Amino acid sequence: MSSGTLTPNHPQDPHRVSVEIAPETFWVGKREPGNIFYANPYLRRFRGTDSRTQKPAEFNLLIDPGSSSDFSIIHTKVASLIGGMDRLSALFINHQDPDVGSSASIISARYSPRASILCSEDTWRLIVHQNLPRNRFIPTEKFTQGLSVPTGHKLLPVPSPFCHFRGAVMLYDPQTRVLFTGDLFGGLTDSKAQGLWADESDWTGIRAFHQIYMPVNTALVRAVAAIRKLTPAVEIIAPQHGRIIRGPLVQQFLERMERLQVGLDIIDEAQDRTHLQAWNTVVDRVLSLARGYLGDSVEAKLTASQQLADTAQFDGSRLTVKRLGKWTLEHVVELLCQGEPPEISGPIMVEASTAAAEYNLPTPHLDIEGNGAPSHVSLLET
Repeated sequence: MSSGTLTPNHPQDPHRVSVEIAPETFWVGKREPGNIFYANPYLRRFRGTDSRTQKPAEFNLLIDPGSSSDFSIIHTKVASLIGGMDRLSALFINHQDPDVGSSASIISARYSPRASILCSEDTWRLIVHQNLPRNRFIPTEKFTQGLSVPTGHKLLPVPSPFCHFRGAVMLYDPQTRVLFTGDLFGGLTDSKAQGLWADESDWTGIRAFHQIYMPVNTALVRAVAAIRKLTPAVEIIAPQHGRIIRGPLVQQFLERMERLQVGLDIIDEAQDRTHLQAWNTVVDRVLSLARGYLGDSVEAKLTASQQLADTAQFDGSRLTVKRLGKWTLEHVVELLCQGEPPEISGPIMVEASTAAAEYNLPTPHLDIEGNGAPSHVSLLET
């Protein structure tokens, strides 16, 4: 194992070092304490003999290189593993979102002048506008039977359309049996979670993320079917967000995913009045937790909103939801978390998602990325 890496159970801080999740496969991302949403770039090192020249060969692949805001961390980790980003052979990009690959432009332009860019044609049509070099694009559609690299190893692109983007493509490494799934199986992570390996508690965050961003259950069913057809069978699911799935959880989460109702499946349910009492219970739980952190400032934060009075009212110290339960919870969480550090806002958002899951309610749309954007539409649009 190379210097600067650690085994999956090593107690060191993954924010500072890379983590070897499988042979020659490294998590090289950025993870700050207290965060509940972060990206997972991966580096796969291939070593072998070039079949044409019979000389030693290497192929270094950076998978979902991440946001430009995380670039300094990723640059440091990759350079420590392979000796410099100029030794990258290719970048793989699952889909077009900035948190997946906005760092690709600086990597391609300055640090890796020969690295190819592997993605779907649908993804390329969008990311090319980030000033990526057109002559280095390799479409995954050309490799339906797999892509051979110079070291003699093989990679298999696995389309996962509408999970959550039309052009999304997973990447399977049959040598290590690691499947890089992009947004599929990604999720929120409890701020107190330790390490990179998922456990049963991670499902709540995965469920929440998918119900917010995935369009329809049919897309998930197709993707799960494609995963089950892979040979040899997948042993590790490495998503773009959240923690990495292995062992019995792989099959358990696959079974849950194909049954999960998301997006359009639940959009009408969000307005169902029969769920109002359950939404009130969720709000009660969120406010109880928030008071433990914020004390009397909870009421001050909520009463400062003119919009909240349109859907809820205070009965003594209890906030009672009168209509639009999902929207009201989203707005309450937004008000409570405004201006608060991750160690306070994170648990509040997790409690909202967890409580909704326990009562089989649609997952609230929360500002999990911490960008300060409104997490709900205005009442005029509902």
